Amino acid sequence: MRYPLFEAVRERFQRACGYCGVTEITVGGELTLDHYRPRAAGGSDDWDNLVYACVRCNQYKGDFWPDSTDLADGRRILHPGVDDIAGHVVTDENTGYLHGLTPTGVFHIALLRLNRSQLVTHRLAQRLQRVFEEKIRLLEQQNAELQKTIAAQERYLALLTAQATGRRPSA
Repeated sequence: MRYPLFEAVRERFQRACGYCGVTEITVGGELTLDHYRPRAAGGSDDWDNLVYACVRCNQYKGDFWPDSTDLADGRRILHPGVDDIAGHVVTDENTGYLHGLTPTGVFHIALLRLNRSQLVTHRLAQRLQRVFEEKIRLLEQQNAELQKTIAAQERYLALLTAQATGRRPSA
Protein backbone atom coordinates (compact mmCIF):
# COMPACT_ATOMS: atom_id res chain seq x y z
CA MET A 1 0.00 0.00 0.00
CA ARG A 2 1.26 3.46 -0.88
CA TYR A 3 1.78 6.25 1.59
CA PRO A 4 -0.99 8.82 1.36
CA LEU A 5 1.59 11.49 0.48
CA PHE A 6 3.43 9.39 -2.14
CA GLU A 7 2.12 11.29 -5.18
CA ALA A 8 2.58 14.69 -3.55
CA VAL A 9 6.19 13.91 -2.56
CA ARG A 10 6.82 12.44 -6.00
CA GLU A 11 5.66 15.68 -7.63
CA ARG A 12 7.53 17.83 -5.08
CA PHE A 13 10.78 16.21 -6.23
CA GLN A 14 9.70 16.29 -9.89
CA ARG A 15 9.92 12.49 -10.18
CA ALA A 16 13.65 12.56 -9.45
CA CYS A 17 15.74 11.29 -6.56
CA GLY A 18 16.20 14.09 -4.08
CA TYR A 19 19.69 12.84 -3.27
CA CYS A 20 21.32 11.92 -6.60
CA GLY A 21 18.94 13.36 -9.21
CA VAL A 22 18.18 10.27 -11.30
CA THR A 23 14.66 10.34 -12.68
CA GLU A 24 11.95 7.75 -13.12
CA ILE A 25 12.74 7.83 -16.84
CA THR A 26 16.41 7.15 -16.14
CA VAL A 27 15.71 4.13 -13.94
CA GLY A 28 12.64 2.94 -15.82
CA GLY A 29 10.13 3.12 -12.99
CA GLU A 30 8.96 4.83 -9.86
CA LEU A 31 11.38 5.58 -7.07
CA THR A 32 10.83 5.08 -3.33
CA LEU A 33 9.98 7.22 -0.36
CA ASP A 34 12.74 7.78 2.15
CA HIS A 35 12.22 9.02 5.66
CA TYR A 36 14.87 11.72 6.01
CA ARG A 37 14.85 11.12 9.74
CA PRO A 38 14.32 7.37 9.86
CA ARG A 39 11.31 6.06 11.73
CA ALA A 40 13.79 4.00 13.80
CA ALA A 41 15.22 7.35 15.00
CA GLY A 42 11.82 8.88 15.73
CA GLY A 43 11.07 10.16 12.23
CA SER A 44 7.50 10.69 11.14
CA ASP A 45 5.47 10.29 7.97
CA ASP A 46 5.09 14.07 7.76
CA TRP A 47 5.48 15.82 4.41
CA ASP A 48 8.74 17.54 5.37
CA ASN A 49 10.35 14.25 6.49
CA LEU A 50 9.71 12.42 3.20
CA VAL A 51 12.16 12.44 0.29
CA TYR A 52 11.57 10.84 -3.11
CA ALA A 53 14.66 8.65 -3.51
CA CYS A 54 16.08 6.01 -5.79
CA VAL A 55 16.51 2.54 -4.33
CA ARG A 56 20.31 2.86 -4.11
CA CYS A 57 20.34 6.18 -2.26
CA ASN A 58 17.62 4.89 0.05
CA GLN A 59 19.68 1.76 0.77
CA TYR A 60 22.95 3.62 1.26
CA LYS A 61 21.33 6.11 3.60
CA GLY A 62 19.59 3.33 5.48
CA ASP A 63 18.68 4.21 9.06
CA PHE A 64 21.54 6.68 9.49
CA TRP A 65 20.73 9.50 11.83
CA PRO A 66 23.49 11.66 13.29
CA ASP A 67 24.23 11.71 17.00
CA SER A 68 25.74 14.74 18.74
CA THR A 69 29.30 13.69 17.85
CA ASP A 70 28.35 13.25 14.20
CA LEU A 71 26.73 16.68 14.15
CA ALA A 72 29.75 18.30 15.80
CA ASP A 73 31.94 16.80 13.06
CA GLY A 74 29.55 17.78 10.25
CA ARG A 75 28.45 14.21 9.58
CA ARG A 76 24.85 14.45 8.47
CA ILE A 77 22.83 13.91 5.33
CA LEU A 78 21.72 17.05 3.54
CA HIS A 79 17.95 17.37 3.23
CA PRO A 80 17.17 18.10 -0.43
CA GLY A 81 13.98 19.95 0.44
CA VAL A 82 15.55 22.11 3.13
CA ASP A 83 19.33 22.43 2.82
CA ASP A 84 21.21 24.52 0.29
CA ILE A 85 23.02 21.62 -1.37
CA ALA A 86 25.09 24.00 -3.54
CA GLY A 87 26.65 25.42 -0.39
CA HIS A 88 28.02 21.98 0.47
CA VAL A 89 28.54 20.15 -2.84
CA VAL A 90 29.82 21.17 -6.26
CA THR A 91 29.88 19.22 -9.53
CA ASP A 92 33.03 19.14 -11.64
CA GLU A 93 31.45 19.68 -15.05
CA ASN A 94 34.43 18.10 -16.84
CA THR A 95 34.58 14.86 -14.88
CA GLY A 96 31.03 14.49 -13.54
CA TYR A 97 32.35 13.99 -10.00
CA LEU A 98 30.87 15.69 -6.96
CA HIS A 99 33.19 17.39 -4.48
CA GLY A 100 32.33 18.38 -0.95
CA LEU A 101 32.81 22.03 -0.06
CA THR A 102 32.19 21.40 3.63
CA PRO A 103 32.64 18.43 5.97
CA THR A 104 28.89 17.87 5.66
CA GLY A 105 29.13 17.84 1.86
CA VAL A 106 32.03 15.37 1.95
CA PHE A 107 30.11 13.10 4.33
CA HIS A 108 26.89 13.38 2.31
CA ILE A 109 28.70 12.34 -0.90
CA ALA A 110 30.51 9.46 0.82
CA LEU A 111 27.53 7.98 2.68
CA LEU A 112 25.24 8.07 -0.35
CA ARG A 113 28.09 7.06 -2.68
CA LEU A 114 27.17 9.86 -5.03
CA ASN A 115 30.29 9.36 -7.14
CA ARG A 116 29.41 5.80 -8.10
CA SER A 117 30.26 5.23 -11.75
CA GLN A 118 26.65 5.13 -12.95
CA LEU A 119 25.92 8.55 -11.43
CA VAL A 120 29.08 10.07 -12.85
CA THR A 121 28.07 8.77 -16.28
CA HIS A 122 24.54 10.11 -15.72
CA ARG A 123 25.84 13.58 -14.83
CA LEU A 124 28.14 13.62 -17.87
CA ALA A 125 25.23 12.58 -20.11
CA GLN A 126 23.10 15.37 -18.64
CA ARG A 127 25.89 17.87 -19.29
CA LEU A 128 26.21 16.64 -22.88
CA GLN A 129 22.46 17.02 -23.31
CA ARG A 130 22.65 20.62 -22.03
CA VAL A 131 25.54 21.35 -24.43
CA PHE A 132 23.55 19.91 -27.36
CA GLU A 133 20.47 21.92 -26.42
CA GLU A 134 22.54 25.12 -26.21
CA LYS A 135 24.16 24.35 -29.56
CA ILE A 136 20.72 23.82 -31.13
CA ARG A 137 19.51 27.10 -29.64
CA LEU A 138 22.54 28.95 -31.04
CA LEU A 139 22.14 27.33 -34.47
CA GLU A 140 18.44 28.27 -34.54
CA GLN A 141 19.37 31.85 -33.62
CA GLN A 142 22.06 31.88 -36.32
CA ASN A 143 19.59 30.46 -38.85
CA ALA A 144 17.07 33.20 -38.04
CA GLU A 145 19.75 35.86 -38.57
CA LEU A 146 20.76 34.27 -41.89
CA GLN A 147 17.11 34.24 -43.01
CA LYS A 148 16.92 37.97 -42.28
CA THR A 149 20.12 38.54 -44.25
CA ILE A 150 18.79 36.53 -47.19
CA ALA A 151 15.54 38.50 -47.17
CA ALA A 152 17.46 41.79 -47.11
CA GLN A 153 19.72 40.62 -49.97
CA GLU A 154 16.68 39.57 -52.01
CA ARG A 155 15.13 43.03 -51.52
CA TYR A 156 18.40 44.67 -52.53
CA LEU A 157 18.71 42.42 -55.59
CA ALA A 158 15.13 43.28 -56.60
CA LEU A 159 15.95 46.98 -56.26
CA LEU A 160 19.10 46.63 -58.39
CA THR A 161 17.23 44.60 -61.01
CA ALA A 162 14.49 47.21 -61.15
CA GLN A 163 17.02 50.01 -61.57
CA ALA A 164 18.89 48.14 -64.28
CA THR A 165 15.73 47.45 -66.28
CA GLY A 166 14.17 50.83 -65.64
CA ARG A 167 11.14 49.39 -63.88
CA ARG A 168 9.80 50.32 -60.51
CA PRO A 169 10.74 47.89 -57.75
CA SER A 170 7.90 45.70 -56.59
CA ALA A 171 6.88 45.76 -52.96
